[in-house]
Amino acid sequence: MWKYCGGVSREASSLGILFFVVGAAARDIVLEYCHAIRPARGTRDLDIGVEVAGWDEFQKLSEALVATGRFEATRELHRLKSGSFLVDIVPFGGVSPDGKSIVWPPDNQIYMNIMGFQEAYEYGLTIRLSEDPVFDVKVPTIPGMALMKVLSWKDRYPERPKDAEDLLFLMEHYADAGNVDRLYDEETELLVAEGFDQTLAGIRLLGRDMAAMANKATGGAIQAILDEETAENQRYRLMQDMVRGARLHDRSEEVLGKVEKLKQGFVERFQEGQA
Repeated sequence: MWKYCGGVSREASSLGILFFVVGAAARDIVLEYCHAIRPARGTRDLDIGVEVAGWDEFQKLSEALVATGRFEATRELHRLKSGSFLVDIVPFGGVSPDGKSIVWPPDNQIYMNIMGFQEAYEYGLTIRLSEDPVFDVKVPTIPGMALMKVLSWKDRYPERPKDAEDLLFLMEHYADAGNVDRLYDEETELLVAEGFDQTLAGIRLLGRDMAAMANKATGGAIQAILDEETAENQRYRLMQDMVRGARLHDRSEEVLGKVEKLKQGFVERFQEGQA
């Protein structure tokens, strides 16, 4: 996978285009490389977000990648392939008039939601994967990934159940991903409120950290989704996708409770920021 990422990095850098790794590859980098937490499932695809000034710049990058001979164009404008390996490249920045969505030229028939990409990039981490040769990649933080997972799941439901599975994994491991000391030193009230259950306190902390990075539009969209997915007499679609993906059918109430904790933490911080 990393040889493909390196290929994208070289061509993007030569064109002065900023990019970051998103999706499951970013999850693996942050959890496995940084915190020794092995994700429940792997990936053989690579998802890249690129900040471009306009569609001409995105086209130059696509053409430069194909010109290397290592990538082939596909019928899907955002997708390249190398044999059976797929690379999805999603532009944000100047290609979006509102920062929320893009429509692909030339016929403007393909719509894509990019809400959350800008925040995830701005709050992202640069991680060194190799010293010799030096190879750095930028990835979202776990809260940035969680923002993108919620929005992607909702936008493409029911096509993206794996987003729900990934979100649950991020929720359940957030405390262990470098946040235990923070819970005891800075967020003690969360631990006390959750009866010193580090997992539940970590989920609320994740919700708070998601809200702290979200702009008004993104935060409003996230809150609306979490409100809907925890409201009484609903289908609880997010929870259902979580339990199916993680094979936790006998723990539906427990998983729904965790979604409610995520919402609780998110609302606590988001409403505070809007006050």
